Amino acid sequence: MAYTSTIQILKVEVQHSKKLDPNTQKPYESTIARTALLNDDGELETVGRLRVPRDLVDLAKVGTYRATFALSVPDYGEFKGDVVSILTGLVPVPPARQAAPAPAPAKA
Repeated sequence: MAYTSTIQILKVEVQHSKKLDPNTQKPYESTIARTALLNDDGELETVGRLRVPRDLVDLAKVGTYRATFALSVPDYGEFKGDVVSILTGLVPVPPARQAAPAPAPAKA
């Protein structure tokens, strides 16, 4: 089952873990999007952090998206055993169309 929400990515940042990857001996990296959650009317509901999976890193840019999520239970890390939502897709939402210019006033 997939869930969808409209989000606005405000900033994308890479965070480095204190733990080292045993294969590379480099710190683990994760991509975090500072994100605004919008309601169905496009109004701001709340702002928070959203972990971006590796396969979506290239898509996660500043902008507005229709985001899809799935529920999962990680078997490692700080959320081990918890039911969490995982970002599974991002579809860009085009900017709202601008209102048509007002007609010129009639000349008398």
